[in-house]
Amino acid sequence: MYIVVTQPYFFEGEAERITLLFQAGLQRLHLRKPGSSIDDCRRLLRDIPRCYHARIALHDHYSLIEEFEFGYVHLTARNSPPPSIVWRHALSTSCHSLQELRQSDRYDYVSLSPIFDSISKVGYKAAFSREELLAARDEGIINEKVMALGGISWENAEQAYEMGFGGVMALGDAWRTEQLPIVLSLAGSDPSAGAGIQQDLKTITHCGGYAATVITSLTAQNTLGVRTVQPVSAEMVEAQMDVVFSDMRVAAVKIGIIPNVEVAQVITQRIRREQRRRVLPVVLDPVMFSTSGARLMSEECIAYVARELFPLCTLVTPNIPEYEHLLRLSPDGALHARAFLLKGGHRADSHSTDTLFLQEEGRRVDYTQPKIPSTNLHGTGCTLSSAIACTLAQGHALEMAVAVAKKHVTQAIEGGKDLRLGHGNGPLWFNVKH
Repeated sequence: MYIVVTQPYFFEGEAERITLLFQAGLQRLHLRKPGSSIDDCRRLLRDIPRCYHARIALHDHYSLIEEFEFGYVHLTARNSPPPSIVWRHALSTSCHSLQELRQSDRYDYVSLSPIFDSISKVGYKAAFSREELLAARDEGIINEKVMALGGISWENAEQAYEMGFGGVMALGDAWRTEQLPIVLSLAGSDPSAGAGIQQDLKTITHCGGYAATVITSLTAQNTLGVRTVQPVSAEMVEAQMDVVFSDMRVAAVKIGIIPNVEVAQVITQRIRREQRRRVLPVVLDPVMFSTSGARLMSEECIAYVARELFPLCTLVTPNIPEYEHLLRLSPDGALHARAFLLKGGHRADSHSTDTLFLQEEGRRVDYTQPKIPSTNLHGTGCTLSSAIACTLAQGHALEMAVAVAKKHVTQAIEGGKDLRLGHGNGPLWFNVKH
């Protein structure tokens, strides 16, 4: 389990950042604002979609329980005895010694700290040796209900699990926003550079990110269509992912072509492993067929991805034919994703409407704009999904990320509509003049 603790102070855009964390798969948030007023806490909570309140643990102002549907309450030494309503919730508390831990049976889960040197507090050093923690694990004191707290980062979270902790609680590391966020694209290679890895590189760079890449398949294609596709081996995809994730702090992932079940399995396993250590937004563009009709994913692979990978994704971005195909394959006729963006470009209308279904929040958002007359639309889906991933990496919640990304796509369609590169469906172009 990965738990995030809020900063002790309020900051601009905090509700949107918290919403993004939940949309990207955060299981639990601890609302810790020591010294804050109840009105300030109430204002923050009102800006967070209500469906996520059940995943919030309240540290202070327990009377707010009567206004909001909290799932958890964290009891602290600085508060007076809590009202009786608190005891009907799942309870947690903080422990700072193994002796305290031994006496914490009444709680549903507890934190033990500091495990590592603090990221956010100067001079706050680890209080336990690795040997002590391993001995406590072997004794059964550290177990599934004990969360590691203090100095938790994406680099050391795995060590906490190895020492027997059931989860990690992150504070400083969870709120870092890099000046140049790294977005990892997993996609096929297009030698004409209008789609796939090549277009993802251009898009992420244009949107202000740094693009790292994993090639999942090699294609021989140009503006006239796809001639042949050769999958990259699952072992090679896994090796590429490992060298990026082990060295770089990836802020978001964009996934394009997944050619077969074996590749889908290694991608799913690695995403699941990374999301155990931190919140990682994932945008999946289910590229099943090329514009020219070439099959890019097997039926078996599509079914596996929909069943196993969709639930790990922040957003899935099917076009209308892909959406209809996915519904036909679904046992219950539904898309099991936290959110999906149904792209409306295939409709024969003068306007295009993309609809964002925020399934956890139970609402939809329409994005409608006039179609730009152009015969150069190769790679539009790649451009949109990469732009959304980059905007999520910059800390925007999903609804805003889609809006910002669509502006980038519109700019690229405008920039490419008069290009004559090849003899068919040409590429988009970010025609930015400096």
